[in-house]
Amino acid sequence: MSLLKLVFLVLTAYSLTIFLAVAQTAPASNAVQLSGRVQTSDGQPLAYVSVGIPGTPVGTVSNEAGNFALMIKPSTAPTDSVRFSLLGYKTVALTVEALRQQLQRGNALILTEAMQQLAEVRIIPSKSKVIGTRRIEANMKTNMLLSGLPSQNLGSEVGRRFNLPNKNHLLTEYRVYVQSNFASTTLRVNIYEAGTMRPLLTRNVYVTLTGKHNDWVTVDLSPYNIVTKGDVVASLQWVGSEGKGTYLALPIQMPAFATHLYKYGSQNNWKTFRGMSTAMTLGFSPADAETEANPQPESLTSIR
Repeated sequence: MSLLKLVFLVLTAYSLTIFLAVAQTAPASNAVQLSGRVQTSDGQPLAYVSVGIPGTPVGTVSNEAGNFALMIKPSTAPTDSVRFSLLGYKTVALTVEALRQQLQRGNALILTEAMQQLAEVRIIPSKSKVIGTRRIEANMKTNMLLSGLPSQNLGSEVGRRFNLPNKNHLLTEYRVYVQSNFASTTLRVNIYEAGTMRPLLTRNVYVTLTGKHNDWVTVDLSPYNIVTKGDVVASLQWVGSEGKGTYLALPIQMPAFATHLYKYGSQNNWKTFRGMSTAMTLGFSPADAETEANPQPESLTSIR
Protein backbone atom coordinates (compact mmCIF):
# COMPACT_ATOMS: atom_id res chain seq x y z
CA MET A 1 0.00 0.00 0.00
CA SER A 2 1.38 3.41 -0.96
CA LEU A 3 1.93 6.11 1.63
CA LEU A 4 -0.60 8.38 -0.13
CA LYS A 5 -3.29 5.69 0.03
CA LEU A 6 -2.51 5.02 3.69
CA VAL A 7 -2.89 8.72 4.54
CA PHE A 8 -6.19 8.89 2.65
CA LEU A 9 -7.61 5.85 4.46
CA VAL A 10 -6.53 7.16 7.86
CA LEU A 11 -8.06 10.59 7.18
CA THR A 12 -11.31 9.04 5.98
CA ALA A 13 -11.59 6.73 8.98
CA TYR A 14 -10.79 9.50 11.44
CA SER A 15 -13.23 11.98 9.87
CA LEU A 16 -16.02 9.39 9.80
CA THR A 17 -15.47 8.47 13.44
CA ILE A 18 -15.51 12.11 14.54
CA PHE A 19 -18.75 12.62 12.57
CA LEU A 20 -20.37 9.62 14.23
CA ALA A 21 -19.20 10.75 17.66
CA VAL A 22 -20.72 14.20 17.17
CA ALA A 23 -23.95 12.63 15.95
CA GLN A 24 -24.06 10.32 18.96
CA THR A 25 -23.52 13.15 21.42
CA ALA A 26 -25.91 15.68 19.85
CA PRO A 27 -28.31 17.26 22.36
CA ALA A 28 -31.58 15.40 22.92
CA SER A 29 -34.52 17.76 23.49
CA ASN A 30 -36.31 15.26 25.74
CA ALA A 31 -33.30 14.15 27.78
CA VAL A 32 -34.03 13.46 31.45
CA GLN A 33 -31.53 14.56 34.08
CA LEU A 34 -30.64 12.24 36.95
CA SER A 35 -28.81 14.16 39.67
CA GLY A 36 -27.26 12.76 42.82
CA ARG A 37 -24.20 12.39 45.00
CA VAL A 38 -21.43 9.79 45.26
CA GLN A 39 -19.76 9.24 48.61
CA THR A 40 -17.69 6.83 50.69
CA SER A 41 -19.20 4.50 53.27
CA ASP A 42 -18.42 7.06 56.00
CA GLY A 43 -20.18 9.89 54.15
CA GLN A 44 -17.22 11.66 52.52
CA PRO A 45 -17.84 12.98 48.98
CA LEU A 46 -16.07 11.21 46.13
CA ALA A 47 -14.72 13.48 43.41
CA TYR A 48 -14.17 12.53 39.77
CA VAL A 49 -16.16 9.28 39.76
CA SER A 50 -16.93 8.12 36.21
CA VAL A 51 -20.71 7.79 35.78
CA GLY A 52 -22.40 6.51 32.63
CA ILE A 53 -24.09 3.83 30.59
CA PRO A 54 -21.44 1.30 29.51
CA GLY A 55 -20.62 1.21 25.80
CA THR A 56 -22.40 4.50 25.03
CA PRO A 57 -21.46 8.22 25.02
CA VAL A 58 -24.00 8.83 27.83
CA GLY A 59 -21.78 9.70 30.77
CA THR A 60 -20.27 12.31 33.05
CA VAL A 61 -17.99 12.69 36.10
CA SER A 62 -18.84 13.74 39.66
CA ASN A 63 -17.48 17.10 40.82
CA GLU A 64 -15.32 17.84 43.86
CA ALA A 65 -18.39 17.69 46.13
CA GLY A 66 -19.34 14.28 44.75
CA ASN A 67 -22.35 15.64 42.86
CA PHE A 68 -23.23 14.46 39.35
CA ALA A 69 -25.89 15.19 36.72
CA LEU A 70 -26.42 12.47 34.12
CA MET A 71 -28.53 13.26 31.04
CA ILE A 72 -30.57 10.19 30.03
CA LYS A 73 -31.69 10.09 26.38
CA PRO A 74 -35.27 9.11 25.43
CA SER A 75 -33.94 5.97 23.72
CA THR A 76 -32.43 4.70 27.00
CA ALA A 77 -34.33 1.74 28.48
CA PRO A 78 -35.18 1.60 32.22
CA THR A 79 -33.28 -1.70 32.37
CA ASP A 80 -30.06 -0.23 30.93
CA SER A 81 -27.15 -0.22 33.38
CA VAL A 82 -25.52 2.88 34.87
CA ARG A 83 -21.97 2.25 36.09
CA PHE A 84 -20.04 4.16 38.77
CA SER A 85 -16.27 3.58 38.85
CA LEU A 86 -13.17 5.12 40.42
CA LEU A 87 -9.70 3.66 40.82
CA GLY A 88 -9.30 2.36 44.36
CA TYR A 89 -13.02 1.65 44.81
CA LYS A 90 -15.33 -1.22 43.91
CA THR A 91 -17.41 -0.54 40.81
CA VAL A 92 -21.19 -0.22 41.31
CA ALA A 93 -23.80 -0.81 38.59
CA LEU A 94 -27.54 -0.08 38.82
CA THR A 95 -30.33 -0.09 36.25
CA VAL A 96 -31.60 3.33 35.18
CA GLU A 97 -34.88 2.69 37.00
CA ALA A 98 -33.19 1.52 40.22
CA LEU A 99 -30.94 4.59 40.17
CA ARG A 100 -33.92 6.87 39.57
CA GLN A 101 -35.77 5.39 42.55
CA GLN A 102 -32.72 5.63 44.81
CA LEU A 103 -32.18 9.28 43.91
CA GLN A 104 -35.86 10.09 44.43
CA ARG A 105 -35.54 8.75 47.98
CA GLY A 106 -32.62 11.14 48.48
CA ASN A 107 -30.06 8.37 48.90
CA ALA A 108 -26.46 8.89 47.83
CA LEU A 109 -24.49 6.31 45.85
CA ILE A 110 -21.88 4.65 48.07
CA LEU A 111 -18.58 3.23 46.77
CA THR A 112 -16.48 1.04 49.07
CA GLU A 113 -12.70 0.97 49.00
CA ALA A 114 -10.80 -1.82 47.26
CA MET A 115 -7.37 -2.89 48.48
CA GLN A 116 -4.57 -1.80 46.15
CA GLN A 117 -1.10 -3.29 45.88
CA LEU A 118 2.16 -1.53 45.11
CA ALA A 119 5.17 -3.22 43.54
CA GLU A 120 8.42 -3.05 45.48
CA VAL A 121 10.90 -2.02 42.81
CA ARG A 122 14.63 -2.66 42.60
CA ILE A 123 16.21 -0.45 39.94
CA ILE A 124 19.01 -1.70 37.73
CA PRO A 125 21.36 1.26 37.13
CA SER A 126 20.76 2.26 33.54
CA LYS A 127 20.03 5.34 31.52
CA SER A 128 16.31 6.06 31.19
CA LYS A 129 14.83 5.90 27.69
CA VAL A 130 12.05 8.04 26.21
CA ILE A 131 9.70 7.00 23.38
CA GLY A 132 6.76 8.70 21.73
CA THR A 133 5.95 11.76 19.64
CA ARG A 134 7.54 15.11 20.50
CA ARG A 135 6.17 17.04 17.52
CA ILE A 136 3.46 19.58 18.39
CA GLU A 137 3.03 21.20 14.98
CA ALA A 138 -0.12 19.64 13.51
CA ASN A 139 -3.02 20.47 11.20
CA MET A 140 -5.46 18.39 13.24
CA LYS A 141 -6.51 18.23 16.88
CA THR A 142 -8.56 15.80 18.92
CA ASN A 143 -11.07 17.79 20.98
CA MET A 144 -12.64 16.30 24.13
CA LEU A 145 -15.61 18.71 23.88
CA LEU A 146 -18.23 17.15 21.61
CA SER A 147 -21.56 17.09 23.45
CA GLY A 148 -23.99 20.00 23.51
CA LEU A 149 -25.30 18.84 26.88
CA PRO A 150 -23.60 20.32 29.98
CA SER A 151 -20.77 18.23 31.45
CA GLN A 152 -21.73 15.18 29.37
CA ASN A 153 -18.31 14.79 27.77
CA LEU A 154 -16.60 14.74 31.14
CA GLY A 155 -14.72 11.47 31.29
CA SER A 156 -13.61 11.63 27.65
CA GLU A 157 -10.12 10.18 27.33
CA VAL A 158 -7.28 10.37 24.80
CA GLY A 159 -4.37 7.93 24.79
CA ARG A 160 -1.50 6.40 22.88
CA ARG A 161 -0.07 2.88 22.78
CA PHE A 162 3.63 2.68 23.62
CA ASN A 163 5.62 -0.31 22.40
CA LEU A 164 7.97 -1.43 25.19
CA PRO A 165 10.38 -4.39 25.23
CA ASN A 166 8.94 -7.59 26.69
CA LYS A 167 10.78 -7.39 30.02
CA ASN A 168 10.27 -5.54 33.30
CA HIS A 169 10.47 -1.77 33.08
CA LEU A 170 9.77 1.00 35.55
CA LEU A 171 7.78 3.89 34.05
CA THR A 172 9.45 7.15 35.02
CA GLU A 173 7.79 10.06 33.21
CA TYR A 174 4.72 10.88 31.11
CA ARG A 175 4.49 14.02 28.95
CA VAL A 176 1.57 15.24 26.89
CA TYR A 177 0.86 18.47 25.01
CA VAL A 178 -2.46 20.08 26.00
CA GLN A 179 -4.35 23.09 24.66
CA SER A 180 -7.23 24.53 26.71
CA ASN A 181 -8.98 27.87 27.23
CA PHE A 182 -10.92 27.12 30.43
CA ALA A 183 -10.21 29.12 33.57
CA SER A 184 -9.21 25.83 35.18
CA THR A 185 -9.01 22.27 33.87
CA THR A 186 -8.57 19.05 35.84
CA LEU A 187 -7.21 15.96 34.09
CA ARG A 188 -6.58 12.41 35.28
CA VAL A 189 -3.54 10.44 34.11
CA ASN A 190 -4.22 6.77 33.38
CA ILE A 191 -1.77 3.96 32.54
CA TYR A 192 -3.09 0.63 31.21
CA GLU A 193 -1.72 -2.74 30.22
CA ALA A 194 -2.18 -2.60 26.45
CA GLY A 195 -3.67 -6.05 25.83
CA THR A 196 -6.27 -6.03 28.59
CA MET A 197 -6.59 -2.29 29.38
CA ARG A 198 -6.07 -3.23 33.03
CA PRO A 199 -5.11 -0.14 35.08
CA LEU A 200 -1.48 -0.16 36.21
CA LEU A 201 -1.69 2.84 38.53
CA THR A 202 -2.66 2.03 42.12
CA ARG A 203 -3.93 5.53 42.90
CA ASN A 204 -5.57 8.40 41.08
CA VAL A 205 -3.18 10.98 39.65
CA TYR A 206 -4.63 14.38 38.77
CA VAL A 207 -3.19 17.38 36.97
CA THR A 208 -4.76 20.84 37.32
CA LEU A 209 -4.14 23.48 34.64
CA THR A 210 -4.94 27.09 35.53
CA GLY A 211 -5.74 29.68 32.90
CA LYS A 212 -5.32 29.33 29.15
CA HIS A 213 -2.86 26.52 28.48
CA ASN A 214 -0.83 25.72 25.36
CA ASP A 215 2.17 23.75 26.54
CA TRP A 216 3.53 20.39 27.67
CA VAL A 217 2.27 18.76 30.85
CA THR A 218 4.91 16.66 32.64
CA VAL A 219 4.03 14.01 35.22
CA ASP A 220 6.71 12.24 37.27
CA LEU A 221 5.66 8.57 37.38
CA SER A 222 8.53 7.27 39.52
CA PRO A 223 6.69 7.67 42.88
CA TYR A 224 3.97 5.26 41.72
CA ASN A 225 6.27 2.27 41.07
CA ILE A 226 4.59 1.25 37.83
CA VAL A 227 6.39 -1.87 36.67
CA THR A 228 5.23 -3.35 33.38
CA LYS A 229 6.26 -5.97 30.89
CA GLY A 230 5.37 -5.22 27.27
CA ASP A 231 3.20 -2.55 25.68
CA VAL A 232 1.21 0.00 27.68
CA VAL A 233 -1.39 2.68 26.95
CA ALA A 234 -0.91 6.08 28.59
CA SER A 235 -3.85 8.46 28.49
CA LEU A 236 -5.27 11.76 29.69
CA GLN A 237 -8.89 11.98 30.89
CA TRP A 238 -10.96 15.16 31.29
CA VAL A 239 -12.64 15.10 34.72
CA GLY A 240 -13.39 18.73 35.55
CA SER A 241 -13.21 22.37 34.51
CA GLU A 242 -14.19 25.84 35.65
CA GLY A 243 -15.22 28.88 33.63
CA LYS A 244 -16.41 29.05 30.05
CA GLY A 245 -14.24 27.19 27.57
CA THR A 246 -14.57 26.25 23.92
CA TYR A 247 -11.80 23.70 23.54
CA LEU A 248 -9.69 21.11 25.35
CA ALA A 249 -7.53 19.59 22.67
CA LEU A 250 -4.39 17.62 21.86
CA PRO A 251 -2.54 17.99 18.52
CA ILE A 252 -2.70 15.01 16.15
CA GLN A 253 0.15 13.86 13.88
CA MET A 254 -0.67 11.85 10.74
CA PRO A 255 0.72 9.64 9.39
CA ALA A 256 2.62 8.19 12.35
CA PHE A 257 3.92 4.77 13.29
CA ALA A 258 1.71 4.64 16.37
CA THR A 259 -1.77 3.77 17.62
CA HIS A 260 -4.07 6.51 18.90
CA LEU A 261 -6.99 5.77 21.24
CA TYR A 262 -10.06 7.87 22.05
CA LYS A 263 -12.98 7.21 24.39
CA TYR A 264 -16.12 9.32 23.93
CA GLY A 265 -17.68 9.50 27.40
CA SER A 266 -16.76 8.22 30.85
CA GLN A 267 -18.05 4.63 30.45
CA ASN A 268 -17.87 4.26 26.67
CA ASN A 269 -15.77 1.79 24.68
CA TRP A 270 -12.37 2.74 23.26
CA LYS A 271 -11.99 3.72 19.61
CA THR A 272 -8.65 2.78 18.04
CA PHE A 273 -6.95 4.65 15.19
CA ARG A 274 -3.80 3.25 13.63
CA GLY A 275 -1.31 5.45 11.82
CA MET A 276 -1.74 8.52 14.01
CA SER A 277 -0.57 9.86 17.37
CA THR A 278 -1.01 12.71 19.80
CA ALA A 279 2.03 14.53 21.16
CA MET A 280 2.90 12.16 24.02
CA THR A 281 6.11 10.65 25.36
CA LEU A 282 6.84 8.00 27.97
CA GLY A 283 10.07 7.50 29.93
CA PHE A 284 11.13 4.11 31.34
CA SER A 285 14.08 2.27 32.91
CA PRO A 286 14.91 -1.45 33.29
CA ALA A 287 13.76 -2.79 36.67
CA ASP A 288 13.21 -5.87 38.78
CA ALA A 289 9.99 -6.04 40.79
CA GLU A 290 8.55 -7.97 43.71
CA THR A 291 4.90 -7.35 44.61
CA GLU A 292 3.80 -7.05 48.20
CA ALA A 293 0.52 -5.98 49.84
CA ASN A 294 0.87 -2.27 50.53
CA PRO A 295 -2.31 -0.12 50.64
CA GLN A 296 -1.92 3.18 48.79
CA PRO A 297 -3.58 6.59 49.17
CA GLU A 298 -6.71 7.19 47.13
CA SER A 299 -5.27 9.98 44.99
CA LEU A 300 -2.49 12.43 44.39
CA THR A 301 -2.91 15.79 42.68
CA SER A 302 -0.19 17.47 40.66
CA ILE A 303 -0.45 21.18 39.86
CA ARG A 304 1.02 22.31 36.54
